[in-house]
Amino acid sequence: DGGGFGVIKETDSYLYLRFESLKKGFIDDVEFATTSTKETPGILVRSASRIGITDFGVNAIRLNSIAAVLVKEKGWSIAEITPVTHRDYYEAAIDAREATFDSSRKDMKGAEEVKAQIEATTDASAR
Repeated sequence: DGGGFGVIKETDSYLYLRFESLKKGFIDDVEFATTSTKETPGILVRSASRIGITDFGVNAIRLNSIAAVLVKEKGWSIAEITPVTHRDYYEAAIDAREATFDSSRKDMKGAEEVKAQIEATTDASAR
């Protein structure tokens, strides 16, 4: 997110952020809404690219980074977004990376590891 982010709207129970990529200027929208009650605390999250059919995995990287800070600094319990938990999302990202002519997208950090995780879960489910 080298292009930075801006707060579009903030209330006691809602936060809407807009992220921009540094090189291409792509815009991603990220929203957080609390659904907390004393009995069932929670937060709903939406993260989406405005353009295209895939984000090359960028939104998962962003949300996992935000989650890691909340886990470390606030003690939250947050499930990581992985190829096992969000297989279709990661498969679309890998397909897009392999099909693109943009070398910076094709060589994104972690692409090979993600592909190996998807293949491993495919092999395990085929057994």
